[in-house]
Amino acid sequence: MKRISGFATAVLAVGFLAPIMATAAGPKTFTGAVTGFSGNQIIISTTSAAKYSVDTGGAQLTRKNGVAMKLSEIIVGDKITITGTLWGDNSISASSISDLSLYTHISAFTGKISTINTTDNSFTMDSKTYGGQTIHTNNFTSYYKNGGGATFRDLILGMTATVKGQWDRDNTNITAMTVNGTYRLIDIYFTGTLSIKNGQAFTVVGNGNVIYGVDLSGAVLQSKNSKPMSVNDFNVGDLVRVWGKHLSGGVAIAGTQIKDSSVTK
Repeated sequence: MKRISGFATAVLAVGFLAPIMATAAGPKTFTGAVTGFSGNQIIISTTSAAKYSVDTGGAQLTRKNGVAMKLSEIIVGDKITITGTLWGDNSISASSISDLSLYTHISAFTGKISTINTTDNSFTMDSKTYGGQTIHTNNFTSYYKNGGGATFRDLILGMTATVKGQWDRDNTNITAMTVNGTYRLIDIYFTGTLSIKNGQAFTVVGNGNVIYGVDLSGAVLQSKNSKPMSVNDFNVGDLVRVWGKHLSGGVAIAGTQIKDSSVTK
């Protein structure tokens, strides 16, 4: 039997212990769609149907526009570009990963405010072009109302808002830089039943059981025969006539005149 020299034995040992050799010298660049995740690895598929597992441990992660991102921001379906070393088992040790599906747009949108969430200072608006959109605000958001300065609390249901803000994957979630609200109040008149008294506000149930909130702060209060009254003179259950202004379709009324048809004096 032919003896193996000590040098050859050492070479064989190194061959068994060394990692799988890279298929090519130097880093390569790959582009594909994310199909899944396994621990710290991203699984991608390229247009040629080749599949690769990408080790992200030593990679610099950026959005398409070069802004830093976190691994958790990458989702299945994203198109990503990887630069790194390809090994014989189709694994890639990535040095950089860029998510081509994740980048910041700055756009302006206009719609009518449909809901307001005071818990996290967000609101939704309905846009004729884009449908429902959720608008998130923060300490850097600037507010305007009819051309003047405003705050989040000045937003009103039914108000038209023009929002300039940032969005990533789609424009249904926007972080607002500026919110410019505009509205025009129109006259309203209705008759209803006083159901709740709350300081300088009435809740009145009108025709069709529509519930109106009536602000009394700028209203003239009168009896049926136009004699002055105070808020205390009104009673729950009284039939009242309300004149005021509101946003088209809105139920928040800025009262200008309220007459209690149940009181004659």
